[in-house]
Amino acid sequence: MSPTPLAMEGLRVFDLTQGIAGPYSTMLMAAHGAEVIKVEPPGGDWIRHARNQIRGHAPAAIAVNVGKKSIQLDLKNADDLATAQRLARTCDVVVESYRPGVVDRLGLGPERLRQDKPTLVYCSVTGFGRNSRLSDRPVIDHIAQAYSGWMHINADESGTPQRTRNVVLADQITGLYAYQAIASALLRRFRFGTGEQLEVTLAGAMAAFLAPRIISSALSDGKVGNAEFTAPTGDYPTQQGVLVVAVQKPADVERLFALLGRSDVLRDARFATPQSRSQNAGALRHELAAVLQSKTAAQWEELLAPQGVMACEARDIPHFLASQGGDGLDLIETLALPDAGPCPLVRIPGASSWQGRRTPTRFPQVGEDIQHILDDLEAIAPSASTATDNSLS
Repeated sequence: MSPTPLAMEGLRVFDLTQGIAGPYSTMLMAAHGAEVIKVEPPGGDWIRHARNQIRGHAPAAIAVNVGKKSIQLDLKNADDLATAQRLARTCDVVVESYRPGVVDRLGLGPERLRQDKPTLVYCSVTGFGRNSRLSDRPVIDHIAQAYSGWMHINADESGTPQRTRNVVLADQITGLYAYQAIASALLRRFRFGTGEQLEVTLAGAMAAFLAPRIISSALSDGKVGNAEFTAPTGDYPTQQGVLVVAVQKPADVERLFALLGRSDVLRDARFATPQSRSQNAGALRHELAAVLQSKTAAQWEELLAPQGVMACEARDIPHFLASQGGDGLDLIETLALPDAGPCPLVRIPGASSWQGRRTPTRFPQVGEDIQHILDDLEAIAPSASTATDNSLS
C-alpha cells in the first residue's frame, strides 16, 4: 500500500524570503510536502553568512531552509527577473519578505501576480505592514520585542526591560503565524476556489502571542503583573543542577511537600492556604530551597515527576540531545550536511514527512537546483528563447 500523500504535496511555493521569519514559514510548508523553491540573490540568503558559522554553515540557515530547492537569481538583471516572474506564475503560493514596495517595482507584487492567477495565495512578511505609518522602518527580532511590550514582560528583578537572547523569538513566532495564515488560505482556495492576499507582520505576530498579557494589562490599568503559577513555583539550585518546580492547585502543593517529607511546612499559618502562600511566597520558597539542596536536580526529578509533581531539571542543549535516546519522544532526526557530517534536525510537530515515513530531506546549497528548476519551468511555461543566461549558473 502506497503511503498517504502529505497535506501539501503537489503544491508549489515561490519563496522570495530571507532571514528567519519568512523562511521559517516556507520551511514548514516543505515539511508538510510542498515543493518550495527558494529564490536567492547572488551569494545566497544573508542568513547563510550569519556570524556564528559552525563547520562552514550558519545553524539558523539550516533550521529554516531544510527541505527546499534553491535557485540563484539576480533580480537586478533583466533576464533573471524575467525568469523569476515566469517561475512565480507557475506557483500556488508566493511568500516574500522585502521592504514594502520592492516586489511591486519588480513586477512580483500581489496585484500583478494575482491578476494573472486569481487563485494564487500571496503572503507578505513585513515588520510593521505595507500601509502603516511605520511601514518604511527596518525591523529585526530585537525591534519587534521592544515594540510589542515583550521586553517589559521579560524584565529582570530590578524591572529593567530585557529582550530574549540567543533565540529569535519574534521571527519564529511570525513564521508560525504566517504558516497558519497560508494554510488557512489554501483551505479556502480548495473549498471555494478563491486566492488570497495576506500580510503577516512581526509587530502583529508578537501582539497576538502576547494577547493574554495585553488583556491583563488593560484590565489592571497598565500593570504588568506576575504570571507565575501558585507559590512556590520557581527555579531552585540543588546539590547539582537547577530544578524547575511548577504547582497550580492546592493538591499539587500538598503532594510536593508530602513527597519531600515536609508536610509540617504547610501547617505553618503563613503557608496553610493558597492566599497565605501567595502573600508569603518568598518565605515558602526559602523553605523549599533548603530541602532541595539535599539531592541533585536529576534525583529530584525522578522522585517527584512520576508522582504527578511538575518538576524537571533545567537541561542544557547537550543534555537535552543526550536524553532523547532514553526518553523515546522521537524529537530528533539526523541530517547529513555536505562537508560537515551529521547534524541533528528537529522534527516538525505534526509533520508526518519526518515521522518514520520518509528519510529527512536535504539542506540545499545556494543555487544547486537551478538546472532542474529551469528545465521544469521550460516544460511548464516555455520562454521565447530556450537559451540559458550565463548569469543563472
